[in-house]
Amino acid sequence: MKARAFFLIRAIVISGAVWAATGINYDGAALELNNDFTRTECGTQKKKTMKEISGLACSRQTPGYIWEHGDENTGDERRILAIKPDGTQQMEVKITTSSTRDDWEDIATGVYDGKNYIFIGAIGDNDLAFKDQYYIYYFEEPAITSGSISVNAGEIQFGYPDGKAYNTETLMYDNIDQMFYIATKVDGVCSLYSLPFKTSYSGKQTLTKVCDLGNGSVFNLCTGGDITPDGNWMAIKNGQYILLWERQGIESLSETVKRRPTQIAAYKEEKQGESLAWDDSTTFYTTSDQKKDVPIYKYTRSVDYSIADTIKNSIKKINEVILSNNYSAYISEKEPNIIRGWYLAGQDEPSVKSYKVSEGATWQQNGNTVTLTGADGDSVQYTMDVQPVSPVAYTDEEVVFDGSADEAEWLKSAYGWDNTKKWKFSKTDSDYSREIAGKTHVELFLPACDTVILKAGGSTERNVYFYVNGVQVGEKVTLGKAGTAVAVNQTEPFMLSVVSAQTSGDGGIAAIRMVAGGIAQGITQTEIKHDVIKCIYHGQLLIIRNGTTYNAQGAQIR
Repeated sequence: MKARAFFLIRAIVISGAVWAATGINYDGAALELNNDFTRTECGTQKKKTMKEISGLACSRQTPGYIWEHGDENTGDERRILAIKPDGTQQMEVKITTSSTRDDWEDIATGVYDGKNYIFIGAIGDNDLAFKDQYYIYYFEEPAITSGSISVNAGEIQFGYPDGKAYNTETLMYDNIDQMFYIATKVDGVCSLYSLPFKTSYSGKQTLTKVCDLGNGSVFNLCTGGDITPDGNWMAIKNGQYILLWERQGIESLSETVKRRPTQIAAYKEEKQGESLAWDDSTTFYTTSDQKKDVPIYKYTRSVDYSIADTIKNSIKKINEVILSNNYSAYISEKEPNIIRGWYLAGQDEPSVKSYKVSEGATWQQNGNTVTLTGADGDSVQYTMDVQPVSPVAYTDEEVVFDGSADEAEWLKSAYGWDNTKKWKFSKTDSDYSREIAGKTHVELFLPACDTVILKAGGSTERNVYFYVNGVQVGEKVTLGKAGTAVAVNQTEPFMLSVVSAQTSGDGGIAAIRMVAGGIAQGITQTEIKHDVIKCIYHGQLLIIRNGTTYNAQGAQIR
């Protein structure tokens, strides 16, 4: 097999601030204080412009402006305003919807299918009277000019999985996964829920519970939040505190928010402070819900650009490019100015769904050319090269990745994040020529089959996630050296992604085998991954459950 080289992308890491002081008791222990933000008063929200501001969201269609709405959402008050950060009104948008539900509590902006959208959450319920009559209104964001316009918004009706009524004031949208996140406002443990955004919904949708937020003793009564446009930061606030979560690699924010956050030290309590809006990954705004003129505050996260030139040059980096087929593009050291991606032949060529760049850098795309301008003002150009890949031919023989065939026909390497956290696609520990980094992943373009069996490479087994055509299959599982089966049940060619779920150690893929005869009958995919022993014996997949052995077709052997 002809060796395929995977190259480690080296990065210069700028260390963050050391947080010596401690914050609130979040889950039985004090949080670290994030001292990177400074707070300034940038404007005034005039009560004659709009009373009792419940939500802010920064414009994506016309950068430099902020959308806002108030608590009064009936009749002529069903509207939002575009303001400048100093509070000056610029434009009014009157909104009509099929539902007349009021109690709008938050607003968000985001990208879907290449278009900028505005989302308004009619999600408040102080008297717990609405139960499943909660709505997210959405419409394409207009360019901000002046005067007043009218729009007819689409709507998504939803309820909670337990069928109960909840009062909420926090609606957030993640551009990476195109997902809404909604935090409850209770005097106790608040909870976070999610819902994918689709324009094709009909009828009532049901949220999915993600997790509880802290222990409820201090951080309760959540009043607002937002997610940065690059999806890297989630901030949720109540009246007294703002907590901050940082996304790691390609994980979902549902994974991110289960880790402990940090607490923004610069935040000072705003009486009835309900609004938070990220402008970019370093700046957000807040203001209060009061029947009087109130300040608008700007919070800016400091980034040290005054380091050596080698460090300054390193900030013109593309850290991640996600295509619309959920494939993470690849940049190698041999081709440092090419963003390379793949997709399944016969499908539409994917576009760029989202990207992450270094602090202070900006991205601009014109056709297949991407221009990245760093904080130092210099620019570098990249070329997008996205190629179709035909699936490999079906074989029921095990294919071993050991240099005896064309490995590049089978494995397409993706992008890594941290050069201290390695996943080696190598049979031996000494083969560093094909080493890539971090929460890395590999795509396999496979023919129709029911089950895929993969063997771990490297010196240890590896925790991974599986994705079929960009959609996660099951939960985290250990990729075993004896072989781990994943039920894919695909009747057409498909893309299988194997994503590292660890942040240390080595691993990789040593071999693959496809099975067309299905997974063992009566055993669910989850059971296979978590409760069942799997092994390859004389080239056959054996599944052992409760002391009974089955083959891949479900027949009991002994």
